[in-house]
Amino acid sequence: MDQALRAIIDRTEIEELVTRYCRALDRLDEPLLRSCFHPDSVHHHGYKGSSEEFCGYAMDVLRACVATHHHLANISIRVDGHHADSECYFTAYHRLGPNPPEAFGADSAGMDLIIGGRYIDRHEKRGGQWRIVDRIGVHDWQRFEPPADRDFYVGENAGRGRRDSTDPVYRRAR
Repeated sequence: MDQALRAIIDRTEIEELVTRYCRALDRLDEPLLRSCFHPDSVHHHGYKGSSEEFCGYAMDVLRACVATHHHLANISIRVDGHHADSECYFTAYHRLGPNPPEAFGADSAGMDLIIGGRYIDRHEKRGGQWRIVDRIGVHDWQRFEPPADRDFYVGENAGRGRRDSTDPVYRRAR
């Protein structure tokens, strides 16, 4: 029973880890993003190299967007002691700004980019904390679409999510 309970706790902690990754992206929270990776972690998702360098790269790309929204589904986790592998489906929405990242092309300014893919991760538990040590990002599909939100992003909207620490999620007691 103890092993089964430990496996459930480990899986829950890894699920929280990949969820935290998405929050960090959407709130442009670089320290939170960095907390998802062990210092020697490597990354293969729009960037090939260390995850430490990826974090800065990702923030630059996402700051060029007006808004983002990352959604997770179908999280499959296999735990083996202090190591784990996971596959997690994602859908990522990006409202591109007037100066989109070079990788998206100059003609994508103001467009909506929606990507469907998967995060394929290797995790390690060190010092009692699960973090990612190797991430492969797979894009299964993507779409560029003209916006159809009827000026949702124009003007002040108190109910709209914020891309910084003023978002309501940061006001909740931890």
